Amino acid sequence: MIVEEWRRALCAALPMPSMMLASLRNKGWSVMQALKSLYLRLLEWVVIFSILAILVLISTNVFLRYVFNSGIFLSEGVAGLLFAWMTFVGAILVLYDREHIGVDMLVRRLPLQLRRLCFVITHVIMIYSTWLLLKGSWTQAIINLHVISPATQLPIAALYAAGVVFAGASGLFLLSQLVLMLVGKLQEHDLVVSAGEDESEAGRIANELEQQVRLDVAKVAAK
Repeated sequence: MIVEEWRRALCAALPMPSMMLASLRNKGWSVMQALKSLYLRLLEWVVIFSILAILVLISTNVFLRYVFNSGIFLSEGVAGLLFAWMTFVGAILVLYDREHIGVDMLVRRLPLQLRRLCFVITHVIMIYSTWLLLKGSWTQAIINLHVISPATQLPIAALYAAGVVFAGASGLFLLSQLVLMLVGKLQEHDLVVSAGEDESEAGRIANELEQQVRLDVAKVAAK
């Protein structure tokens, strides 16, 4: 009897393995979400810095040319380099937010299984495209690593590095989405990978908020 009472007391004091696994899983998910938010915020600041730097460089150069009949020699080249980085980094952000323009009038009207099939096919094509971009950008970056651009006084590889960053980041995101799709972790609203040209912005946002509320209610009820 004493042994049985000690065993029950010990079981009551120690957390169950399932509870421990659930706690670890929730903590891991929270850490991943925090890292994702930090990563996206860093990309946003890269875009903001690029826009401000381009604005300052071009405005200052125009002012100097009209007032002092001189200018900043590197302004146009550096502004062009920043514009390339801003475009590629912005494309990564838009990809995460599923805001790329797409003609999806037909896909939205397909049955769920066909929509899943279209999701897999399009992601395979996009992953292959990003692989080609990654391979080509990396090759050009290596070739031009020691070639200095007259317009920026920087290696031309800095321009191709923007393609490497975009292809690597977008490729990993697309691959993760494809894996989640194949293991059945994506919800129905996640199958929409672009902002359709035939839907209003307000309606789209309202639908997303409604779906998010339903998911939150379902999670709370499950707990």
